[in-house]
Parts: sequence; C-alpha cells; structure tokens
Amino acid sequence: MKPRILILLCALWLWGPQVLSQDERPNVVVVLIDNQSYYELSRNGHPIVRTPHIDKLSQTAVNFTDFNASPFCSPSRAELLTGRYALRYGVHDTVGGVSILHQGESTMADHLKSEGYKTAIFGKWHLGMSHPYTPDLRGFDEHFIHGGGGVSQLEDYYGNLHIDATYTHNGQYVKSKGFSTDVLFDQGIDFMNRNRENPFFCFISTPAVHFPTQLHPETGKRLRDRGVDDEKFLPIWSMIENVDDNVGRLLDYLEKSGLKENTLLFLMSDQGVNDRGVTHRAGEGTKRGVQYDEKHQVFCMVQYPKLTDTKPGDRAELTGIVDVLPTVLDVCGIDRPSNLDGISMKPLLANASGWDDERKLIVQCPRTRKRSKWGNVSVKYKKWRLVDGKELYDIENDYGQTKNIIGKHAKITKELTAEYEKFWSSLDPQEALLSMHVLGAKEAVSTRLNGMDWYKGDHPWGQGGLKNKSQQGTWKVQIARDGEYSFELRRYPREEPRAIEAATAEVKIGDANKKVTLDVSDTKAVLKMRLKQGVYDLQTNFTPPSNVEGAQNWGAYYVYVDYLGS
Repeated sequence: MKPRILILLCALWLWGPQVLSQDERPNVVVVLIDNQSYYELSRNGHPIVRTPHIDKLSQTAVNFTDFNASPFCSPSRAELLTGRYALRYGVHDTVGGVSILHQGESTMADHLKSEGYKTAIFGKWHLGMSHPYTPDLRGFDEHFIHGGGGVSQLEDYYGNLHIDATYTHNGQYVKSKGFSTDVLFDQGIDFMNRNRENPFFCFISTPAVHFPTQLHPETGKRLRDRGVDDEKFLPIWSMIENVDDNVGRLLDYLEKSGLKENTLLFLMSDQGVNDRGVTHRAGEGTKRGVQYDEKHQVFCMVQYPKLTDTKPGDRAELTGIVDVLPTVLDVCGIDRPSNLDGISMKPLLANASGWDDERKLIVQCPRTRKRSKWGNVSVKYKKWRLVDGKELYDIENDYGQTKNIIGKHAKITKELTAEYEKFWSSLDPQEALLSMHVLGAKEAVSTRLNGMDWYKGDHPWGQGGLKNKSQQGTWKVQIARDGEYSFELRRYPREEPRAIEAATAEVKIGDANKKVTLDVSDTKAVLKMRLKQGVYDLQTNFTPPSNVEGAQNWGAYYVYVDYLGS
C-alpha cells in the first residue's frame, strides 16, 4: 500500500465518524442562553456580574474565544440545529413569516432520534408554532416550551412573565412555579434522570436573558447585598447570575449522577448584544448595524471528558454555531450529511490536527422579509472581516473594527468576495423557501395562526401591541384536504377572551371570502367555509363600529382553524 494512502486511511480512522454502539454513544446536552453578551461573564471582564460556575467550566472545558453566531434569535437557533446557514432555508428574521424552520430541513434532534436517542427541548423554540413546525415534528420526543422568541410575545401564553409562567408541554398548556431559568433546568435535569439508561439529547434553551427582563428574587438580593444599586441593569444582572447558578446545578448533577464522563456538553449564547455594558469596542453606544463582531461573537464552552487528549482552556480558531451539529455527529459516530456548512470541532476538542485552518465563515442576517445580496453580511477568515463587501477590518490590530482598510488589501478582499459570491449563487430562490402553514392535515385537524407569522403587511411582535386596532397582514397557507373549515378570529387569544370591539369580521382565502356581523362586545368571530386543496393567501379583516371616529380596519391577531370534514 502506498504511504500516502496509508496516511489517509489512518486519518479517516482517527477523525472520521466511528461507528459506536448504543452503550458507547455519548449523551448530548446543549445549553443556549438568550441574548447574553460575550462580556457578561466575570471571566471576560464584566465589572459587576459574577459567574463562578461558567468561569470554572471555561477552564475545565474547551473555551472557544472566536465563536460566532447569527445576530438574531431564529437564525441562530436554526443554524445550531441544522449545521447550515439560515439563508439556505429562508430564516432571516424573528417575525414576518421568515422565522420558521423550513419543513425540508433535518435537525440535530432528527439525526439523534434516528440513532436511538431520547430527545427533548426545554425553553425557547422560536422556529414555528403551527403545523408542521412544532418541536414534536422536528425530532423532539418531549417539549416544554414558551411561544415565540421571548416571554410575552404574540405566540406566548397571554400574560406570561418569567415567574410562574405557563408553558406548552407536549402540546398542552401547563402552569409552572418559579423563575423561568430555574423551571427549565429542573425540567431538563428531570428528563436526563428519567432517561439516564439510554443515550439522550437535552436542549435547554432559556428565554433569559432576553427582554422583558425581570428581577430574580434571590440573585437580585445577592447583588444588592454587594452594594449594586443600578435599578436599570439589576434585573438582567440578576438573570445572568441565576443562569450561572443553574449551570452550576447542571454540572453538579452530571458529576454526582455519573453521567459527566460520557456527556458532550455545550454552553453558549445565541447572539452578541453590542457588548452591552463594556466600552472597549466601537459598537458600544453606537447605532451601527449588525454586521460587526459585537453582534456575532458569543461565548461557547464544550466539555467531553471521555475524549482522550483533551486540552482544556482557550482555543482561538474561527468557529461558529453552524459547527455544533457536525461536531455532535462526529463525536457520536453518526454520518454527516453532505450539505452542511459547519465543520466538526472534534479535532479542537482533542487538541489534534485535522481542523481546517483555512475555513471561512459567513454570517448574514438581513433582518427583513426579503434577503438582499451583501445585506448585513460579514465574511470572516482568520483575523479578517469583510463587511457588506465594502469594508475590510483586521481585528488582530483593530479589535473594534474602526479602520476600514479595504483599499490596502486587494488580494484578501478579492478572495473573501469570491467566497461570498459562491455562497449567494448557491441559494435557492427566496419564494421557494417560504414556510407555509398547513391547515386540515390528518395529523393536525386544528391549528392556531398568529400575526407574528404574517409574511406580508405588518409584523406585530409583543402582546402589548394587541391594543392597537390598526395592523393587518397575510399568511401563506396550504389547505391539505377538500372540505369544510372553521375559522375562529380573535383579537386576543382564547386564554384572554377580551372583546374584539369590531362591527364585522371577514376571512379571505384565495378567491373565497366570508363575512359576519359582530356585537362590539364579542370576543370571537366564527366563520365556516368550504375550501379546495391548494396553496393560498389567507387574510382577515375587522371593521370598527361606524360611530368610532377615525378608526380603521385591522386583522385578526389570532386565528384558530379546524377541519370539520369533507
């Protein structure tokens, strides 16, 4: 056998996915903290927040110091679960019909479940709450989640706060007791304990520290006892310290249960937050866009004690949230799909060769319904950052990205431009990527639509906006079967039966429409229509009473759709 072939075979044996038995496969735990800045850790220089448990993990695990994620929630979560850039499947905002994970994508839960893993998510999903986009249809055996991307968004249970919130547990509303982060770690640890005899995947995805922020009673008192009296930031700092307490609880559980040795653990944040509270980057206090590193760089720590030759501590290689899935598959000995954008970080965990030092990473989030070429994009390569195709920065010598040196480095600019052009030309047409809400499916004869998913028109976000009788929009829907359908139109969700305060209600779907009159005190309008299978635009319309001066029409923020039969 030729020497080069022998070397190649040895490398494949060492670093390619190795077939593992059910007993050998590691458990996978992913903890994703929402909206916590890279610098909101005491180890990374925050002057107030104390995070001893996370700090300790960063020293005993592998800590990635140039780890990058999309600058917003839905794209970041989608990339973590798919290992693919979110623009490939039409996720590039948190509302407006482009925050839904396309049905054709496979998730980490799908891959692991197919290999015999028990799978569960606890906390924030934000990738679709209508059929067929709920977690139970995306590979998760169990889900315990709040709706939307933050507590009190339109999709969330009405009136939720971080304390004593109502969650969706496997499709049913359940009331919790306590602070959201404590509840979710309780649920996650309970799941691990119940499934400790099998390989499991546990995804704990906290709504903390996303706004609305809320003071955690115990950690808030702890901060005040230290003399912290900044009432503006006390709630978020208390939430961060509570996250740290729960990370400590998780690490303690893994140690005492005997699961630590064979558990692959990830701890990370989902996006940068303009280095909130830290002033050493140019982004602090400015209004520049999301193309810069302060919105991309997040903390990421990975622990897997069973992996031999692991060298804990910092790693400075360019890595990203798209690398999480390929790393999981590699460590678990599961074949990697050919369409992933991410790279396995396993060689970096093992302190060995095999990592692609020439890798280039693309971070793009248009933050609009329509994507645009070179819109809100950073192409990253080693120390270089090409922003929007017009600016080039050397973060080794200009960490704050203040000096555009694109005119001085034609070669690297051309190389990074070509990388982005190749990526952009590989994308499917945007109209082919819109995720439709399926109505009348045999698996889900009932479904709820909400205004966060309007793909045209306005894009309401929080429950506070329900008082505004002015917004309208359109859903893209697929009627799964011919037959009669019931449409229940509401201004407020069922759990909050307040008056619509409208004179008429109307449904338009394709060329069909139905209209009914209402009393001003009615809380809902129910309209029945016979529909043919197909793809349509769905619109709703409330008209105000004639005696209300200056009022305008608006759309139903919630629509409950039932298939009644053929």
